[in-house]
Amino acid sequence: MDTFLGALVQGILLGGVYSLLAMGVLVIYKSSKVFNIGYGEIMMFLAYFIWWLLVPRDLPLWIALVLALLVSILMGLSIHRFLLRPMIGQPMMVTFMLCLLLGIAVNGVTILWLGGFTRIMPDFLPSGNLAVGGISVSYTLLISFIIAIAMFVIFVLYFRYSRIGLGMRCVSEDNYISQSLGINVKRIFALSWAIGCLSAAISGILLGSLFVVDTRIGMFAIIRALPVLLLGGLESIPGALIGAIFVGVTEVLASTYVDPHVTGFRDLLPFILMVLILIIRPHGLFGLRTIERI
Repeated sequence: MDTFLGALVQGILLGGVYSLLAMGVLVIYKSSKVFNIGYGEIMMFLAYFIWWLLVPRDLPLWIALVLALLVSILMGLSIHRFLLRPMIGQPMMVTFMLCLLLGIAVNGVTILWLGGFTRIMPDFLPSGNLAVGGISVSYTLLISFIIAIAMFVIFVLYFRYSRIGLGMRCVSEDNYISQSLGINVKRIFALSWAIGCLSAAISGILLGSLFVVDTRIGMFAIIRALPVLLLGGLESIPGALIGAIFVGVTEVLASTYVDPHVTGFRDLLPFILMVLILIIRPHGLFGLRTIERI
């Protein structure tokens, strides 16, 4: 029972971190209907950049974090201005392939820059374990969960109650009606990319602290984000949180009970979940079912 409860708690905490990954993809999709398949590689690049600031450059933590967040925002604005803005009005498959090529290019630039070797993020989060009863949880995972959930809640409040957030909600419904109401759609698109890359930077810090920083972390991120979004629904922000916790719990339970007998099942599980979700409920648990009139 202690093993099960420990795996359950760890899965919930890990799912909270995954929710921040999903949010970075979701905010761009909701605003511009662009599915950023290159999100994982952008996160990988920013994770390497943060490591480069902290280790080779030996900058203080707060300076490195501020620089990394500023670079992530500038990166998001630049991607929108020079790559995605000319694609406004193009079919979704065109923007999907563009984001895929963007991810490949970012991966290549990162390897050319730092060699793509595995790096260890400095220990700026508390180490050790928190033991409550028979359950033990690492402080790094617990603090990462708190940071991820705090960022998720801040974005939800911003999206629901701020003027720009209301504009993003309007644009997500219909671009043309939003323009007729005086909303600057191009600015909303740019802000969504800035928020998405900002989320990627924070996710890179957390995942780099929990695991390691290498060229596989980008694929790891997008593989975890996809089933989360498909389960919760591509149109639902609360659904992303619920889907992330579900994926995190099932992943840790599989690692605890199945991996000792079937090696690698934990890595296979996200793909299994994606297939089952698409078969049973293609629009997700909280997604919107669209009807096209002919």
